[in-house]
Amino acid sequence: MRFPLQTRFNDYDSKGHVNNAVYLTYFELGRVQAWQAAGGEVDGDFILAEAKISYRSPALMGDPLELEVTTTEIRTKAWVWRYRVLDARDGRLVAEGETVQVMYDYEARRTVPIPAAIRDGLARV
Repeated sequence: MRFPLQTRFNDYDSKGHVNNAVYLTYFELGRVQAWQAAGGEVDGDFILAEAKISYRSPALMGDPLELEVTTTEIRTKAWVWRYRVLDARDGRLVAEGETVQVMYDYEARRTVPIPAAIRDGLARV
């Protein structure tokens, strides 16, 4: 799935580049969209276990950006989402990364298997 990113003034550093820490926020926006597309509840019964980012080219103030999110792996209790931040004008790769999410029972305070319906939804993202 792909959607436009709305950048904010405070996303930029003093040189007019998107600050490196902001990409994790962009990935979070993607997780919300992907989770809902997979059929997950808004409050989300998963935890973030790992995040990786590779910066490929600078995003400058005013550059129109898009975020692409894809499920690349589904395990018993966890799954991997891949992210690509792209320049909407020409598809230039700005940053890419992955996160690992784990299904979690907050009441029992333990990981749990991914429900079948969510597993099917993740396969469509």
